[in-house]
Amino acid sequence: MDKKEVKKAEDYLDLGKLYFLNQRYEEALSAFKKAIELEPENPQGYYNLGLVYEGKNLLLEAKEMFTKTLELDPKFKPAEEHLSKLVGI
Repeated sequence: MDKKEVKKAEDYLDLGKLYFLNQRYEEALSAFKKAIELEPENPQGYYNLGLVYEGKNLLLEAKEMFTKTLELDPKFKPAEEHLSKLVGI
């Protein structure tokens, strides 16, 4: 992947975070999915997607995303914390 694609993926992550903070969940989902498409090995995209799913109360999907995040980066503490909250659900 070239630097331009990485930058574009980062832009989608930033855009998704902005949408998420403004509770525009559908737009956030779309932006994070695009970031993952461009940079599938970046755990940040999956983590943020998990947060949106959690915000929409789609807990199974959230668990899947937090699990994927930890597969890519086993030391990703926030994903671990969110996943442990959801495990009992």
